[in-house]
Amino acid sequence: MKKITTKIKHFQYFYPYPAAIVGAQSGNKINYMACAWHTALSFNPPLFGVCISKKRRTHEIISEAREFTVNFISIDKVKLSAQMGRISGHTIDKIKEFQVKLSPSRVIKSPVIDEAYVSMECKVIDIKALGDHDLFIGEVLAVHEEEKSFNEDGTLNTRHILPLCYLGGDFYITINPDSLKHVVPD
Repeated sequence: MKKITTKIKHFQYFYPYPAAIVGAQSGNKINYMACAWHTALSFNPPLFGVCISKKRRTHEIISEAREFTVNFISIDKVKLSAQMGRISGHTIDKIKEFQVKLSPSRVIKSPVIDEAYVSMECKVIDIKALGDHDLFIGEVLAVHEEEKSFNEDGTLNTRHILPLCYLGGDFYITINPDSLKHVVPD
């Protein structure tokens, strides 16, 4: 029998979820944070959304810059995700402290993270207030893709990349490439 509750204590029922590192630069202010609350929103135009708490430094900078990058990393970079997620940009410069390597974006001013297997440059087109978070909706203007990270059909090359997935509570996991199934309806 299933347990049913109406008092939701740990809102993590949808994990595991791919972890991303989201950030932006506005003038001399720069910050990145680990983010598991993100999603594709539209194919045409390509839109991507990130939910960020109003109290986060990254929220402040994206609000000013009106742009952001979304950077996906593999499981071997798990420590970077923990550093970006558990330490506040209000107290330290995480880029300097953790020696995060950045590269210039092609279209926007906010840089991408070198260690990402794929990064997206996004221009904010809308912000929706949703409870204690805001949903930043970004139009994807450019994608930086590490060679061999994706197959010809656009799917992740799981023989080359093991994506970092977040389980909640500082726990991470990845996929088993041997479990891959290509299933089409009868």
